[in-house]
Amino acid sequence: MQSRHRLGGVVLALLLAACNGGGDGGTPAAGPATAGNPPAAGAATQNNGINGTFSGKLFYEYAGNYVIFDLAKGLPHTYLQETTDRMSFAISPDSKMAVVAEQVTSGNGENNGTHRYHVVSTENGQTQGSFSGSPGKLSGMTMKLSPDGEYIATGLFRYEWGTDHLVIEDSKGNLVFDFTAAGFDESFGWLPDGRMVVADANGWLTLFDRNFNQIKRIRQFTGSLPGRMQASPDGSRLAFSWNGHIHVMNLDGSDLRQVTTSNDRQTSHAWSPDGKWLVLAEGGVNSPVTASGSAPCPVLRIVSADASMVDVGYLTDDPRVHKVMESSGNGAADIVCGRSLSWR
Repeated sequence: MQSRHRLGGVVLALLLAACNGGGDGGTPAAGPATAGNPPAAGAATQNNGINGTFSGKLFYEYAGNYVIFDLAKGLPHTYLQETTDRMSFAISPDSKMAVVAEQVTSGNGENNGTHRYHVVSTENGQTQGSFSGSPGKLSGMTMKLSPDGEYIATGLFRYEWGTDHLVIEDSKGNLVFDFTAAGFDESFGWLPDGRMVVADANGWLTLFDRNFNQIKRIRQFTGSLPGRMQASPDGSRLAFSWNGHIHVMNLDGSDLRQVTTSNDRQTSHAWSPDGKWLVLAEGGVNSPVTASGSAPCPVLRIVSADASMVDVGYLTDDPRVHKVMESSGNGAADIVCGRSLSWR
């Protein structure tokens, strides 16, 4: 087992230098502390925006655009155009940068494909730096950046493997760890302290340490496997898709609860920075709703992470659902569609 090591700060240095990050050179600059939430009685309030008292920024991809969305103002800003070679992306902890994966060559039976990563400003889309990945073709799997910016978890295909593998790469083009070779190739997610949770084909969700050693099994799932694993900002809870709907449970596997329900499925979700709320994308496969530039529309909703069985369907009138809205001028508002969500 390869021990964990520093990368020479390549990814992290690019992130820090590009966004004028502070600190000691080993910690990303701090982002917004919390998202705005419906206030408790007697608490100080902000002026309500188009999305109530919710604030912060949503990051997502939709209709060929990489978008940053100001919740309070209800305004989207496209910082980068998607291309057929750009397979996936991840947002830095301070939200100022995106790491975008790009397929360079697809490869053939004699040579594996190649790919690289670009560190891009979410303000203006300018590339701040690039680095090559290890040999292999990107599988299109969701890409996730480690909290310290040292590692990237992604899916690769190599001809000698014959199938896609879930792997960990560093910024020197090294394949640091192969989860699939170790028997784990399903849902995965980083914890804030750099540990990981990964599921195997038998439905066991397992906790790994920072050196990618197995610590313990958390819980076994039957039927479909859990997907799109997301840890809460404090690392105490996990949110994931299971049987098409969003579930939340404690890190130790206790208090498993179904948060959402509908006649479609939820395709993406993310925690609010304070860990109290979840933003999610509702379906899109059977959507009766279309949006400019693309259809169908995975509409964005916000629900409490402590709720149960919230109807988030397209025609829902469940009072526990907040429909994310975009300001279109003159007091009008439109629905918001998105995929691959982050909330900062």
